[in-house]
Amino acid sequence: MRLLDWLHTNGQSLAGCGQGDIDRWLAEGTSYHYCARNFVLWCVRRGHAHDITIPIYVRENLRSEFIEADERWTLARRLLHDDTLDTMDRVAGLLLLLYAQPLARIATLTLAQLTQRITDRGVQLRLGSKPLVLPPPLDALVLDLVDRPQGRAVVGRTMELTSLLPGGAPGRPISARQLMRRVNRLGIQARLSRNTALIDLAAQLPATVLSDLLNLHIGTAAAWNDIAGNTRPGYAAEVSRRRTDT
Repeated sequence: MRLLDWLHTNGQSLAGCGQGDIDRWLAEGTSYHYCARNFVLWCVRRGHAHDITIPIYVRENLRSEFIEADERWTLARRLLHDDTLDTMDRVAGLLLLLYAQPLARIATLTLAQLTQRITDRGVQLRLGSKPLVLPPPLDALVLDLVDRPQGRAVVGRTMELTSLLPGGAPGRPISARQLMRRVNRLGIQARLSRNTALIDLAAQLPATVLSDLLNLHIGTAAAWNDIAGNTRPGYAAEVSRRRTDT
């Protein structure tokens, strides 16, 4: 294992190394070094290492292709207000365009991830570690999906794992491939639209907030902060993490 060899050469052990050592190893090497991610996760789970991680590697060229911002908002407005479109397509497209959710994740959303606040009946969707409050009319569209015959009339019941976007087979969610075909018919290019949403969100929010709300790895969120030019929140998040590690 190249990581172990590198640590040994630098007079360090896996048990004693910190995140700073891992960051330096990644910075000095190629993208191949990110392949050690699963090994590091396994070592941390087994107690052979502590408080270290390797983020998921995303090729830079995948972060450099976008649609025009005006096109994104035109598509979003249509999905928000065009009642002739299928509700499932509208919800899936809006989660992609507004919150940069990949179709594979949207396809597996369950009713257990939805709640309604008692105070104002606001609809919350848990994508990451913290719930996201859905704005109108997206909240009403989501509730329309819940009220469909395939779903349930009550949200927030963790015992039920019914799909928010059911597929053709009973009890099975829609497939990501089928969802891709549906949004493509609406003129939505999934990857480019997600990139555009991510860079817009990353320009406004620090990495920690992106990670908590959108279920992004903190390293991935920080990388998008850098691309968007939002370096101060990313730096603050990094300082906060390092303080926690020490």
